[in-house]
This record gives sequence, structure tokens and C-alpha cells, in this order.
Amino acid sequence: MNQDNRNESPSALSLTLVGIQFVLIGLIAFTGPLWPSDWSLRVILAVGGVVGPWAVQVMGLRQVKVFPEVPGQGKLIVLGPYRWIRHPMYTSVLLVTLAWTLGSPLPYRLLLWVGLVMTLLVKLQHEECPLMEPFPEYEAYRGQTKRLIPFVW
Repeated sequence: MNQDNRNESPSALSLTLVGIQFVLIGLIAFTGPLWPSDWSLRVILAVGGVVGPWAVQVMGLRQVKVFPEVPGQGKLIVLGPYRWIRHPMYTSVLLVTLAWTLGSPLPYRLLLWVGLVMTLLVKLQHEECPLMEPFPEYEAYRGQTKRLIPFVW
């Protein structure tokens, strides 16, 4: 489904959420190792490193936006990782940063990661509400998929 004539300018809330998101990712990335020594954390990092690009490839670069506003020419994507979760790019970010955080689990890094989780939860909520207007089928899609963790939540 295509949707025309939508305002694609990011709102103040979107600008704030994206800004906080990137600051938190940067702080996590620059305060510890990017390649964890533990193999289980490397698996988490690899899964996150696969899910994100897979979601981008399925969505198409032209539709990928950093801000949660619905693009004017947007399409509802329900293939690839979107079959199981509605926000696979957020899942990817959380998995990669979790692996980085647990690679050096200092209290302030854990707090940064919790802050990132909270920011992305607010951002995805801000994104989901406007999707129902241009895509009436989104409500049924929400009932069939999970937000971030396949088959769980």
C-alpha cells in the first residue's frame, strides 16, 4: 500500500528521540570494546549485525528513515524479519549495543543501555500510532507480530 501527501518533516519529539538515541549509542560505543571477548556476546553482536541490514534490504533504502514519521510514499513492509517483529532495526540496535555493553558491564554503561531501551520504546510507540491512519491493515499486522522479540514481545 502506498500513501501520498504525508508530512515527512520530523516533529520536535522525533528530533529529540533520535538525538538521544544517537548520543546513547555513541556513548556506549566509545566507552568500551566493540568486539566482545566472550563468544556468546559475539553471537548476540552477529545476530544484531544480520537483522538490521536484512531489515534495511527488505524495506529498501529509499524507504528507510531515521525519524519515526511515516514517509509520504511509504509502504507497509510485512516480509523478511517484519514477518515476526514490527521493529527489526530497533531490535538490531538493541542487540548490538547489548553485546557492547555486556562486553564491559560497568554500571554507567548498563544505565546508558537501559536509557536506550526506554528511548527506543517511546520512539516505536510514537511511530506505531501514525501508521494506523495510512495503513488500515496495520492493526491486523500488529495482532500477528511482536514488537521487538519474535514470538515473545
